[in-house]
Parts: sequence; structure tokens; C-alpha cells
Amino acid sequence: MMMPIRGQLSKRTDTVIGLVGVASLVAIWCVLTYGGVFPPRFLPTPGAVWDGAVEFHRQHFLLSSVWFSFLRVSKALLLVVLVGIPVGLLMGAFAPVDAFLGKIINGAKSVPPTGFIGLVVLWFGIEEFGKVFFLFLGAIFFMVIMVRNAVAAVPEEYTRVALDLGANRGQMLRKVLLPGAVPRIWEAITVCNGIMWTYIVLTEYINSNLQEPGLGVLLNVAVRTFRPGKVFATLALIAIISASTDFAFRTFQRRFLDW
Repeated sequence: MMMPIRGQLSKRTDTVIGLVGVASLVAIWCVLTYGGVFPPRFLPTPGAVWDGAVEFHRQHFLLSSVWFSFLRVSKALLLVVLVGIPVGLLMGAFAPVDAFLGKIINGAKSVPPTGFIGLVVLWFGIEEFGKVFFLFLGAIFFMVIMVRNAVAAVPEEYTRVALDLGANRGQMLRKVLLPGAVPRIWEAITVCNGIMWTYIVLTEYINSNLQEPGLGVLLNVAVRTFRPGKVFATLALIAIISASTDFAFRTFQRRFLDW
């Protein structure tokens, strides 16, 4: 059966194919590890990864680390939303604002995340807010650009009708451009959430210690003690949490923001 270009799948079919993909990956993993194709130091078995997670839990590090990492990402995401949406809205609505800020934001977006570490330590030291602010810097420029694009994508017909009805600038922003851009803005929030989860290991290497745990701290401990099972367990946890929050955001969008 030929697959159509850009064809659509039912929700059930999409879920089934996705589960088959995950099961196939696990099956290949089992063959490569239990079959002795790769040594444990290179690719541990699923059982070793599970044992690594269980050991972290027995040491009372696992749940607290998940919680602290989730809390840091949530705080940073809130800051990204509070700053990124107003700035992106103004840039998408007013060409002079876009011209004034556009090149600055595009330039800042090109700076590698590692380049911000020294700046964050210089400004805020190595305490908790520094970690949150590093995550904020890693996503804010993308948020602004995506919100600007979302506002610019609102059909021109909407603004023309609003102008014909006598809407002023404030009403245009609040009642036309912002509501029209909300679905794509929510997509931007989803993307930024995922971006920050990719940076969580890096930010938690700042003042890494078990008194202020996090998944990045667990990964650091696993690497230093040369425990491949724990390394892969931590990476798997980050992937699962990031994918789960992404799924929650997209489910909310399909249910409440589908216009």
C-alpha cells in the first residue's frame, strides 16, 4: 500500500504506530545488549538501566531530583511566557518595534547556550535563581520570534474587519491579534518547554551537589562514578518527562485551542 504524501492518520493509528516504534527500539536494544554485541560500558542492558534508577530511588535522590528539575523548568517557562508574549506581540503588530529588536534578538539567539554560563554566574552567582535564569536565556529568544511569527500569521481579513468596526490599537491587540495567534503561541510555549529540558543537564552542572538535587546532578554523579546504567537511567528520565509534558501541552491545545 502506497503512503500518500502528507497523509493524515487517525488518533488510534498514530498511537499504535508510535507504540510499535518504541517497542521496536526496545527490542533492538535488547538484542544488542543481551546478545553481547555491545559491551555494558558502551550500552547497558535495559535491566541495568532499571537497576540504576532503582538504586537512585533507594538512595532517596530520584524523586527529589525529578521534582527540582521540573520546578526549575516550570519557573523558567513562566518567565519566558511573561516576557516573550508581550515582546513578541508588539514585534508582530508594529513594524518599527520589529525592526528595532529583530536583529538584536536574532543575534542573541545564535549564541551557544554554553556561552551564557559565565554571564549567568557573573550576574547571579551559582545559586538557584542563576539556574532558572540560564534556562530562561536558553528559550526566551526563540519564544519572542515564534510569538512574533504567530501574530504576523493572523489573517489580514481579521484586522481589516476590526478597523472597519472602529477598533483602536489596544482593542486590535487584545481582541484580534492575540486571540488569533493563541494556538501558535501555545505551540511556541510547548517548543520552549522542550528546549529547556534539553538544557536542564547543563544548568544543573552549575554548583552541582546533592544538597540541591536535579536530574543534571544525578547524571554528573553517575558519570563520575562510572555507572553506565545510572547514566542511561537519568537520560531516559529526562526524555520521558520532556515527552510527557510535551504530550500534555499538545493534548490541551487539541482540546481547547483548536481554531
